[in-house]
Amino acid sequence: MTQHPPTRPSCTPRARRALPLALAPLAASALSCAPELAAPPRSPPPDEEDAELADPADAGPELHIEPEAPLHAAPPVLRLRVRLPGASPEGVDPARALVVRGKVGAAHLRQIEQGELSKALSERVIPSIAWLDGMPPGDLTLTVAPLVPLAPGETYAVASGSPVFSHHLQIAAEGSPPVLPRIWPPPDAGASLGLGVWCGDAPLPETAAAATLEPSGPAGELRRGAVEGIGARCLRFEGEPPPAPGDADELRLVGPPIAFDGEPGAVSLDPRPFALESEPLSAVAAACAPDEVPLGPGCAQVADDRIRVRSADAPLLWAIAGEGLDEVLALRPGEPFVLGPLPPLAPVELALATVDNAGRVERRTFSAMTREPMPHVIINEVLANPVGPEPGQEWVELYNDGDVPADLTGYVLADVGGETELPSISLAPGAYALVVNEGFVSDDELDPPAPPEALLLRVPKLGNHGLSNSGEPLKLMDGGGAVLSRSPAMPEPKAGMSLARVGPRAPDGSAGSFVTSWPTPGRVNIMNQEIP
Repeated sequence: MTQHPPTRPSCTPRARRALPLALAPLAASALSCAPELAAPPRSPPPDEEDAELADPADAGPELHIEPEAPLHAAPPVLRLRVRLPGASPEGVDPARALVVRGKVGAAHLRQIEQGELSKALSERVIPSIAWLDGMPPGDLTLTVAPLVPLAPGETYAVASGSPVFSHHLQIAAEGSPPVLPRIWPPPDAGASLGLGVWCGDAPLPETAAAATLEPSGPAGELRRGAVEGIGARCLRFEGEPPPAPGDADELRLVGPPIAFDGEPGAVSLDPRPFALESEPLSAVAAACAPDEVPLGPGCAQVADDRIRVRSADAPLLWAIAGEGLDEVLALRPGEPFVLGPLPPLAPVELALATVDNAGRVERRTFSAMTREPMPHVIINEVLANPVGPEPGQEWVELYNDGDVPADLTGYVLADVGGETELPSISLAPGAYALVVNEGFVSDDELDPPAPPEALLLRVPKLGNHGLSNSGEPLKLMDGGGAVLSRSPAMPEPKAGMSLARVGPRAPDGSAGSFVTSWPTPGRVNIMNQEIP
């Protein structure tokens, strides 16, 4: 394995840790941690503050992009390799190598050389790490790796204060490989440098490719799957963690920028750094309620075509396969999720694995018998702040996500101010119903209208004094008082915007289950509309 000199030295790592990652290089300069230079740096040519600095062919440093691409069409995830002919290690300071959004002029370079960035320039600095490859008598290479994907169509500069140089590049507006998000370990909670998992929306090819985290290891492999055999839309890096240095809490490593390079299925890999940010958080098995059964370290309620699961009280990556499922979920402590669709009234057998934030994997199996088909009535959308008059134009949308009709006799919609009993009607499978005040007008020409066939459940009073614009939780309960569905308290939306469930099976209690959206009364919720 190639040995690398240290990256961006720090005299007081605790002081640096308190700064934003993008400004960490400046802390190193301010603390006089830069090495003594063997020769004075080349001064930049005089120019205007905002003028572009030319990159003359005889300037010496040569920029190459990994993965290979032209400077005018670079991928959003990359490493910037700058060859430094004739440079000595003493004359190169990785702490003064930055990636900057937009163009860099001579005055900007002077700031970088002196380690005194203006506020305007500091705000343009992209989080990155830099390191030096190679040793004399060969040429040195300075590598700068951005820690976030760069924006398509935007111009960036890689600039250094020792030696002094800058190069500009543009990110391709289209045609680059899609960026695969890294979902594990969770952000700011990593306790391993030997495991990372990236997942997308589509199955990936099988692979077992050698890979190394830079700049100081470990070496390992990229393989398909969140764990072996589960997660066809995921890639994982597995490697042996390197010996932890004394300042391990400051260590940042980056994975390879691309997988399946040169193939139709090529994907960029989210460059969020690998770091030791947390103590290992082991999952203790959750205590299950009487209507739940253990499922791995979590608890489950088995229904007809689905299983509702509550995760353990620690961050966990779940990988579950069987009965047509191939699910990978990164979950917060205690977060719920739903497995399905499953065959009703049938035995099911699932293989599951959980991974903690330190990369430890536990595998189990789960067997159950699903129940007969049943209704599943949910709170699907809430318009508490209409453009039209309040409370008359407020509504709560219900949806039957089950395979059989739902008898709403005795059903109650409850907010913090009281309860509203619903009319005794039958809600067909796949049908919507709007709970509205008696004076509700279907098309007031101010808010989106419900379709003519929409089922309106008119009640004397929706909420105690109408639905609160400030965002209050709602509960749907059956005649026996059991809670069937919930919508959360959310920040006050703009007038005319609703609170919408992202999908019928998005579980109550999950942070991403509801979003602010354009209202779609009596219709499927649409999540991809642009919201002002």
